[in-house]
Amino acid sequence: MYTLLIINPRAGPAQSERKRKELLELVSNTPDILPRFTDHPGQAEQLAAWACDQGFERIIAAGGDGTINEVINGIGSKKIPVGIIPLGTGNVLAHELRIPINHVARALEIIEHGRIKEIDVGYAGSRRFLLMAGLGFDAAVVDDVLPKMKDLLGKTAYVPAVVRKLFTYTPSRFRIAAAGCEEVYETIAYAVVIANCGTYAGSLRISDEAVMDDGLLDVIIFEASMGGTAQFVGALLKTLLQIKTGKQSVTHFKCTRVRIDSDPPVKMQLDGTVSGWSGMEITVEPRGVRLIVP
Repeated sequence: MYTLLIINPRAGPAQSERKRKELLELVSNTPDILPRFTDHPGQAEQLAAWACDQGFERIIAAGGDGTINEVINGIGSKKIPVGIIPLGTGNVLAHELRIPINHVARALEIIEHGRIKEIDVGYAGSRRFLLMAGLGFDAAVVDDVLPKMKDLLGKTAYVPAVVRKLFTYTPSRFRIAAAGCEEVYETIAYAVVIANCGTYAGSLRISDEAVMDDGLLDVIIFEASMGGTAQFVGALLKTLLQIKTGKQSVTHFKCTRVRIDSDPPVKMQLDGTVSGWSGMEITVEPRGVRLIVP
């Protein structure tokens, strides 16, 4: 099968370089796989679009969630299958799909012998996402992490960014209008996450109800309360650890379309990359992407 292998050489911590070399060795004797490296942000998207135009039958994304996001934006409405070699920092999609994180040969084996799964794709305006759109606190954290720190520390690079934002971040007034709801929901919140999958980071889950092929988005609102930052941290931890006891300051509902406005405007991250601001309509296309899974 004529395949374009898109490799992001900057994805993941420093030890990912060894895995990239292993990957190139494994495909070196496979003439129907063409490797191409990216050298700037956005190039994976350009290469994926080029692959569709040139008649490639399959694309393999070797990188992190940001690389995969670029690829699914590059293919657009084309239903070309996409395989995943997880070489990023968080590898959230690989965790969700149970693709091995630290085993390049096993990931390649899945691509060659696995099955194709059609999953939903979200849209923030015209920009596609597979995992989530996050507005507010989590986008501010993502924006605060320097790429060099991610290269050096991996996932732990997010810890100091979280701590800094806990002391400085101020909640915003959100106006949330969802399809099928007669009333507009207004609240003061630290963050709003529109999830297409349940996994948030590693083995932590933001929702056990969110699945990638139900044709719905899960909207999770972390509301501000009299308890301030401490209560927000507690609500976030309870959600990620799936603890149901005690008073909840988290609102959760499902929809197919939602518009998120805020005052003041807040940044938005898509699949772990900052990509715009609030004031965006977010929708879902059922089964709009074909991924190769175990």
